[in-house]
Amino acid sequence: MRMLALALPSLLALAPSISPSVRAQQPPQVVELSPARFSAEVDATKTTTLTIKFDRSMSTTGFSFCGGGPAFPKFKGRPVWKDDRTITVEVELEPDHDYHLGLNAPAAQNFRSAAGTPLVPVQWLFSTLPKELPDQGSQAMRNKKALDLLVDAIDAHYSHRDLRVHDWKKRYADSKAALLGARTDKGFAAAAAALLQPTEDIHLYVRCGDSTFPTGTRAVDPLFRLELLDKYVEKQQVGPNALVGRSGDGIGYLMVGEWTDRIDVTAIAKALAGMRDCKAFVVDARPNSGGDESLAQRIAAWFVEGTKVYAKNRYRTKPGKDGFGPVLDRTITGNDAERRVDVPIAVLTSRYVMSSNESFVMMLQQARDCTTVGQPTFGSSGNPKPFDLRNGVTVVIPSWQDLRLDGTCFEGEGLKPDVAVECTSEQLEQKDPILEKALELLRGKVAKAKGR
Repeated sequence: MRMLALALPSLLALAPSISPSVRAQQPPQVVELSPARFSAEVDATKTTTLTIKFDRSMSTTGFSFCGGGPAFPKFKGRPVWKDDRTITVEVELEPDHDYHLGLNAPAAQNFRSAAGTPLVPVQWLFSTLPKELPDQGSQAMRNKKALDLLVDAIDAHYSHRDLRVHDWKKRYADSKAALLGARTDKGFAAAAAALLQPTEDIHLYVRCGDSTFPTGTRAVDPLFRLELLDKYVEKQQVGPNALVGRSGDGIGYLMVGEWTDRIDVTAIAKALAGMRDCKAFVVDARPNSGGDESLAQRIAAWFVEGTKVYAKNRYRTKPGKDGFGPVLDRTITGNDAERRVDVPIAVLTSRYVMSSNESFVMMLQQARDCTTVGQPTFGSSGNPKPFDLRNGVTVVIPSWQDLRLDGTCFEGEGLKPDVAVECTSEQLEQKDPILEKALELLRGKVAKAKGR
């Protein structure tokens, strides 16, 4: 089956050691792809087969290879299950070409374990070598100069350099052969991303032309289900990717799906102005993974009075663990009384929340009466900056550490909610435990205020 589809990326990893009964209910994992994911020097003349290996027995009655257009490899015949963990397909690849296909997608779930659990969608990207390679002597010199610039940039500017990698000298030494031996600039970019892979940093990545090589990926359920909202609020769309609503007993609801120019901030503000009579408010941050922090400030300002410090940060200015500049405050100034929603609010969070949307959560915590409800956020920020390696490759490096008000960094930890709520994908088939808990808390506050 071929189809165009968007899907969350999935890390290629071995399943943890757990009991067989529990493991059978968990999604299968891809443990090997050939060609390797994000490889950039695939020989089109020698690579005639794509191979996927899984960590457990799979249903061999179907498959879902998703994608289309020129980026999708040309299949020669149908895919074949070699055994219950390995599937292959014969292909005809072109030189100097970027390929992209998905294994499963939201609308195609035929890669399933023998127990019936679908594979979390995996995006598979790789590139082939050009017909004629550049002069390899010149390429080796380009690689050497670029490697020196890469090491200098990571050591001097990477704000989370020492979070997950503790022996960079060994890391550089182990990766040196692959970097210096790259046959193309794109191959160097792929090798550079492989060098940086242990950082698991979504904000750290490498670019070469139109190709991007990540060092961190994630497959995270936002724990938000649009179809469940009608059980709790009467909702309406406000411009692209935003919703407002109201419960039957007068509690307002707001969800903004991203902080980009694809939302209509003016329309959202107009909707909020018409909901100032709500007794309390739910602000649902769960399906938003970040974007432009200044846009988040414009919406958070509806719930904050005066000027408040909501977060701190510091920039790396030189090599070394202490190579940071001063700690800086980030502030938000709330709207005046006529343009403010001054009622108790509950902010819903999940692991999907990251980057500028974590800042949005911290902004809302400066409201007069705010309770965060749900699960910890992802813990990933960075204010990334590009560094030119002078070989057609750019490495984009996080430059700051985002800090809580007490000065501690939450990278890799996330922000803990005031009220933790257990919530699983299975529970969300029937109800929304996080939203239910938020409504319960807000109704208690409304009743208490009424009884005074």
